[in-house]
Amino acid sequence: ASAAFYAATSHFFVWPLMLVIVITYFGGHSFKKYPKKREILLALVIIAVLSQLAFYKYMPGLMLPLGISYYTFMALGYVTDVYREKLLPANSIIEYALFVSFFPVITSGPIIRARDFLSQSKDRLKITPENFQHGVTLITIGLIMKLVIADNLAPYVNSIFANPTGFQSRDIILATVAFGIQLYCDFGGYSNIALGTARMLGFKFPMNFNNPYLAMNPQDFWHRWNISLSCWLRDYLYIPLGGNRKGIIRTHANLLLTMVACGLWHGATWNFLIWGGFHGGLLSLHRMIRFPQNRILSLIGILVTQYFIFIGWLIFKLEDIGDLKYCLSKFLIPSGFTFIDQIVGGTIIIVLLLFRNKIANNNWLSRIGSSRPIYWFFYLIIAINLIYWASPVKVTKFIYAGF
Repeated sequence: ASAAFYAATSHFFVWPLMLVIVITYFGGHSFKKYPKKREILLALVIIAVLSQLAFYKYMPGLMLPLGISYYTFMALGYVTDVYREKLLPANSIIEYALFVSFFPVITSGPIIRARDFLSQSKDRLKITPENFQHGVTLITIGLIMKLVIADNLAPYVNSIFANPTGFQSRDIILATVAFGIQLYCDFGGYSNIALGTARMLGFKFPMNFNNPYLAMNPQDFWHRWNISLSCWLRDYLYIPLGGNRKGIIRTHANLLLTMVACGLWHGATWNFLIWGGFHGGLLSLHRMIRFPQNRILSLIGILVTQYFIFIGWLIFKLEDIGDLKYCLSKFLIPSGFTFIDQIVGGTIIIVLLLFRNKIANNNWLSRIGSSRPIYWFFYLIIAINLIYWASPVKVTKFIYAGF
């Protein structure tokens, strides 16, 4: 079923996926067969798989295979864990192919780990009322985030950034904030739909987002945003480079290299490279500047962190360097805001700051998913009506499907 889903949605362009499956499956089994050549074999597998990714992703004019960034990283994580002897090789290529091509996550993530999937795939598939309720809850919340919020913000964001030099500071700032919300709801919505679909089938995977716009510092942000990718980069790039074990200079260099790689994972354009380096710089600066832990400084940390995060989204959004310079100049020096704008913005900030801990620590998705059936049924009716009546006529593609 996963193979049929992928073949249909990718216009039957399945060869890159099949190649990744074959190379990493037999590569994982080769380490025990040729123990004296393990390092060489791992290097060959990584080079072969990453070369294909780079070829399709960065060669101009080529069709980008659907989900190639996600299933490539999932397969590389598997073969690396087998090499490190943290995971036994999959017993059958069919079982392994199911992991790499698992239909809820293959097109836009999250990047699930082999150890999480393969251990659960051995159990008999069983749809239980508990898993069904949790799964449908995640799916409906994901649809609300995508259709009701992200797709309604998309026309406004696109109208501003199509020709940003024709707008002033207020419009640029509001459009940047709207884009940050759109991006979160679009990608976070997809992640919830994917995880909810998997949960209905009995697979339980970690959440991919955890209130990222309530992060208190850059490191906290990456513990909350696209968690599967940030954890993958930490475990398979940052730590193997030496992490923070090789001295201060090497630590900062490793942070910068890891985040530049994160930027290049999104695309080979200057804005993604700059965006990755920008976040590497923020993480490096956070390591150098440590403030005492108290409530006032934590609240200030949230505001300062989100200010820089949204500057980053401006870089992320704009490929044209001229447009980026213009928008940054308008973002850094705010102007044109009315008194009503200031009241509304200030109220939102104060509410978020006052109730930050309660919001951040309250797993309301789980509470809805585990509520009594009668209450959950009322939630479902409200959610379906909201999705139906509040969704725009024109639905946009998932943003992260392009990566």
